Amino acid sequence: MYIIVVGLGKMGTTLTAQLAKEGHDVVAIDTKNSVIANTVDTYDVMGICGSGSSIEVLGEAGAKKAKLIIACTDSDELNILCCTFAKSLGTEHTIARVRNPDYANQVNFLREKIGINMIVNPEYETANEIARIIRFPSVANVDSFARGKVEIARIIVHAENPLCDMPIHEIRKKFRQQVLICAVQRGSTVTIPSGDFIIKKEDSISITGTRTELTSFMRAIGVYKQRINNVMIVGGGRIGYYLSLLLSETSRNIKLIDLDEEKCRKLKNSLGDVTVICGDGTDQDLLDELSIENQDSLVALTGIDEENIIVSMYAYSKNVKKVITKVDRHSYSILTDIGLETIVSPQLVAGSLVTRYVRALQNSAENAQIHTLYKLVGGKVEALEFSVPIDASYENIPFKDLHIFSDILIVSIIRKGKIIFPGGDDVMKGGDTVIVVTAGRIIEDLHDIFI
Repeated sequence: MYIIVVGLGKMGTTLTAQLAKEGHDVVAIDTKNSVIANTVDTYDVMGICGSGSSIEVLGEAGAKKAKLIIACTDSDELNILCCTFAKSLGTEHTIARVRNPDYANQVNFLREKIGINMIVNPEYETANEIARIIRFPSVANVDSFARGKVEIARIIVHAENPLCDMPIHEIRKKFRQQVLICAVQRGSTVTIPSGDFIIKKEDSISITGTRTELTSFMRAIGVYKQRINNVMIVGGGRIGYYLSLLLSETSRNIKLIDLDEEKCRKLKNSLGDVTVICGDGTDQDLLDELSIENQDSLVALTGIDEENIIVSMYAYSKNVKKVITKVDRHSYSILTDIGLETIVSPQLVAGSLVTRYVRALQNSAENAQIHTLYKLVGGKVEALEFSVPIDASYENIPFKDLHIFSDILIVSIIRKGKIIFPGGDDVMKGGDTVIVVTAGRIIEDLHDIFI
């Protein structure tokens, strides 16, 4: 697919790398020569130095023949303009990054009247992800599928966990819960495990099941945590603002700390139920004064990764039971090694949304479509939700008779509201929703899972 990416900041660079890896023809546009040169050399894509709002630059980039343009500069207005111009030149589909809260109520207008096919707000989507984690504090990360019917949760297996040294096939027998271990990270290696795989201390395991079954399982293995009521947020940027809005609707006590006086004044005016404190959220004395040890959760959301890491480590030392750390660089295994369990990245969140859209464009009308796509374990694993088309070649064939790649696992089937964790005798039927987990393989439709 011919794709133009405008703006090579963190999000643009992440998307360029992902799309090039998946074999698309990518043209990258940025106003800085050095950035273009580095991107072309690193990812083997075409590059043009110039503004994405220039008709001439878009024409040179091939907007007339492009299937998709993704505008992700730092300016919302420039992104909207870029998509509008590209559409007028003949680009079929447009995606714009729009982050300003003032545009939140204008998304439908941008889609219907201006013709932008997809609006991506990485900060809002990241806030949603954090809110989901806070609602289910027993896990390091959680993602929802099938409109919330099925979830994939990640936990770290510490030494006292009864799962240590246990083969996966024994887990259901011992704990009698309808859950499935669908991915295991050990160090830098990620595995889609078989039943004989043995869980070890400090493994990061991804578990799928319903919220009820997962909660029961967490209780059974001794990692269940009570509801989070008191939340401290360090950093009053867009993510902090959106997260405060989401959590204030759930009757939680929220403290939001930011160093910028003008920003704090605006936050106080717009977040009536949130306690806004103007101060340095990385200052140990301030954190102690605000009783960090009495907080159920700390969320580190400053614009500097190192500050977020330091604040999170201090929160751990004060036994805060749920610590969430925003990072923009993808050093997940290193961060896990130093004890940070719950990491969120706006770039990975946005990348999942755009990747799902791109793969859906790749599908023909008669093939199964991707409904949901999440990148798990720092982007090393993908979990995808598909519909099974009517009269597919693999319909009604028992799983034991299907030849599926070894690094792929079908973790659940949703059929008329019923959730099935498939065994060898189960089959897929037209109209089913299936959730597929894979490590290192690109899946665009369900046909791609078969050898």
